[in-house]
Amino acid sequence: MSLFDVTWDTLKYPLIISLIIASTMLLVMLISIYLYKINKKYYPNFSIFLSLEMLGMNLALYSYFLSFNILNLLLISASFMFGGIFIFFKEFKKSAILSLIFSIILTISEVAMGSLIYVIYFRNSINFIDSIGSPWFVYVMFIEMVYSLIISFKMLDKIRKQYFLIFILLMPLFPNLYIQFHTIIWMTSLIMIIATVMIFDTLYRNRSKKGSEIFLSLEMMGIFTIMMGGEFYYFLTGSWNIYFLSMAIGMIWFLYRIFQEPTRKGNYLTSSSISLTLVVMTFIMEWFMGAVLEFNNGQFGTGLAGFVNSLSLGWISSFNPISVLFDLVSVIVTVTASVWFLIMMGLEMGFLAFRKMIDSRVRENKVRLGLMISAYAIYSVYIPSFSPLSSRLEYIPYMWSMGIGTNGPVTSSVLIALIGTYIISAILSFLFGSRQVCSVTCTAPLMYQGTFYDSLKKFNRTTKIGRKTLTSKIKGWFKFVVIFVNIIVLATAIISFLDYKGNLNWYIYGNDPSVVVYAFMFNFVWYLGFVMSPFMGTYACVNQGWCYWGTFNQAIGRLGFFRLKVRDTNACLNCKTVDCANACPVGITDMRGSFISKGEFKSFKCIGVGDCVEACPYDNIFFYDVRHAIKNKFQKNSS
Repeated sequence: MSLFDVTWDTLKYPLIISLIIASTMLLVMLISIYLYKINKKYYPNFSIFLSLEMLGMNLALYSYFLSFNILNLLLISASFMFGGIFIFFKEFKKSAILSLIFSIILTISEVAMGSLIYVIYFRNSINFIDSIGSPWFVYVMFIEMVYSLIISFKMLDKIRKQYFLIFILLMPLFPNLYIQFHTIIWMTSLIMIIATVMIFDTLYRNRSKKGSEIFLSLEMMGIFTIMMGGEFYYFLTGSWNIYFLSMAIGMIWFLYRIFQEPTRKGNYLTSSSISLTLVVMTFIMEWFMGAVLEFNNGQFGTGLAGFVNSLSLGWISSFNPISVLFDLVSVIVTVTASVWFLIMMGLEMGFLAFRKMIDSRVRENKVRLGLMISAYAIYSVYIPSFSPLSSRLEYIPYMWSMGIGTNGPVTSSVLIALIGTYIISAILSFLFGSRQVCSVTCTAPLMYQGTFYDSLKKFNRTTKIGRKTLTSKIKGWFKFVVIFVNIIVLATAIISFLDYKGNLNWYIYGNDPSVVVYAFMFNFVWYLGFVMSPFMGTYACVNQGWCYWGTFNQAIGRLGFFRLKVRDTNACLNCKTVDCANACPVGITDMRGSFISKGEFKSFKCIGVGDCVEACPYDNIFFYDVRHAIKNKFQKNSS
């Protein structure tokens, strides 16, 4: 039987034919990869020639099996043959462009093979994007990636080895290929969490030098962002197209970076734009991941309508600017306030904070960081979402963790718990300082105080906006923001209570005003300030005065026992480096003068992070709070 006689009736054993095609393709591509990696004269040409011929063969057979037209087969095969011959006899030197071209051709060839095998099996056409989700493409490509890494392993630096190993773990985990679809979603998310931690830890450890790892990290994080965006898009539309494209892009990147070392060098601490790009991309990826995990866990309804119905503040569906802004805020805060977003962020930031705890030499800092990590896990995640108390949280004092708006509207039944939260927190701040919130129980310190994000405090001193918030002095604009925000919060609380009583009927697009303000401040504005750290400096919530829960506790703490003290004022007088001022993550730069004149430092802005204590080369600074006051009282009485 000749090719002219082939029909679907005469074409038998599709599995055997598919295995032959896939095995041939795999063998030729492994040879191509090997020859390209060796990089002898004409070897790159031959590698590209082989991959082009495989692409041509797959496309020609794909076309042939759709129509059984021998002319299509011959024309496509001949065109790729002549193109391949031209390339073969024109010597190319291995370069970044050539490596990219080879990686693209190799990946497209495998996609074409997936399309060809689909046609043989199902006797119908398939678009190339869907072919990326074919097991024939996925597993053949996985083998090629593993082979590429093996033959290159000794020549790769440690960072690229780690990054590539992580990416290889993701490669075979296409959710559409498995019955245990939801399990694969959890697995891919966990791998990306580990990868994110690894990226930030790597950058932090290399923060003192210029290197290529920052751009390698940006590339990898960009691919992760598209991948998670693809999974999010699937839950909205039922289409894997974006995810498949992201994986194809990831494979091209993987092969390209195997063949081509990064040459561009930089440092995230010397470029606010590089840091901003990385932080913004990471947050977008994390936001997508939080949403995907909520979909996967059944907390969000699937489909666009299901997601809209899941929005915590609702959806206005109007095109005037205010409504569009409200809808945008509603979409963002629904995810940033979700439990799986908090868990995912806790895993990432918690590891970085744990690394800082291990590196700390001051015992009190170790204890505080341990309490901070524990408070996030217990106070911010377990109790509100998983504990037996979760359904009655609004009735329990100290459970309104961020004050007004945290657990819902202000009603008669929750007044005792809400006021009790303020009283308990005020007492703790008076005794131990506002650090009991701003450096322990709030979710913010876990995110700011991990190794990588803590290092961004350098931008407090190097950026235009960051420099405006330096020193402990409370400026006029800061006072205005504090007063203005707190008036709004108090007003919304009163309106909320009057709405409950039936004396008013004032809502923000059907939502309680105190809840909207809370959601806007802590689930939108806070994250906006967080990702803008490379342009505004860290701890925007402390330095800009809009965190009404923080400023309440800072004001009480300013009246209380907490302060920083020094053992020897002369050590400060003779200090040449002033490391304490450079270490402060909220930009307090004038503590030295107070140490010299008073032997202590007390400030509204000081939230007791303790980096100054850690940085002092003379071990001269220590924390002072109610414990020391009681101890001193007993010592005086005993003497």
